[in-house]
Amino acid sequence: MRDREMENIGNEYQIGGVPYLALEEPDLSWLRPYGTVFRVFDQQNSGNLCFGVEGRFGRLFIKFAGARPVNYRGKPENAVAALKDAMPLYDRQHPALTKLLAHGPAGDGYAAIFAWRDALPLRAASGPSAMNRLRRLPLEKTLRMLDSVFDLHLNLAQDGIVAVDFYDGNVLIDFDRDEALVCDIDLYRHKPAFNDRGRMWGSSRFMAPEEYELGAVLDETTTEYNMAALAFTFYSVRGNRSRQAWNAPGRLWEVARKAVSESKDDRYPSMQAFLDAWREAVGQSSFIQEGIL
Repeated sequence: MRDREMENIGNEYQIGGVPYLALEEPDLSWLRPYGTVFRVFDQQNSGNLCFGVEGRFGRLFIKFAGARPVNYRGKPENAVAALKDAMPLYDRQHPALTKLLAHGPAGDGYAAIFAWRDALPLRAASGPSAMNRLRRLPLEKTLRMLDSVFDLHLNLAQDGIVAVDFYDGNVLIDFDRDEALVCDIDLYRHKPAFNDRGRMWGSSRFMAPEEYELGAVLDETTTEYNMAALAFTFYSVRGNRSRQAWNAPGRLWEVARKAVSESKDDRYPSMQAFLDAWREAVGQSSFIQEGIL
């Protein structure tokens, strides 16, 4: 058995020689036409098993609902419904969003097929993450990455979509292309959106106060808060929000700090206003005058 940070639950199975854990063995014969499985992601609590597959269609990332992953306590049919419902969210062309290629029934469940990217997760469950490499990049490159992620969320906000469960585990860094990629927006919601859980999904380092308050309205100022939290992840150790910990121009800290205000009334009124202020602060920094951005 493989070593795990968490207690092993369930049984170990294999597909194409790659081991994975599940509560029971699913029928994955439908995967064969896509090629050879080279990686399995089996620790998600979303109800999905995910696969890296290589074959005649190239490298693919395939998300499958209908199995019983070890960290999911819901019913497989609920995971299937959730994955189906998420598919329209990916119906947009944006360089910062993982590219959906196809989706539909598969085996005893439902599958979504995405283009594979050779990228590293910003947050790794174990071992080194992309963060050490990210901190060594020139500022102008990381600013371009952030701007693209912010622009994606402006695009979503303009369609009335609010970020839910956004954190650094949703972000991949492609160092070959100097790009950031958002790989999971399955739980994002259309407005009007409300906190129906008390504590919403996500990481406390990214969650706005309303994401803890049952019945609270979730809107684009919530998304704005999430985006500013990502900026602190990029430029501060462990997301420390003090000015002293900030490793980027001070004008950018001022924008990010306002966007993570506890009160919505103290944040920017919209994603557009936040991104306008952020881009203005970038423009007021010295490197912009050199034509870098």
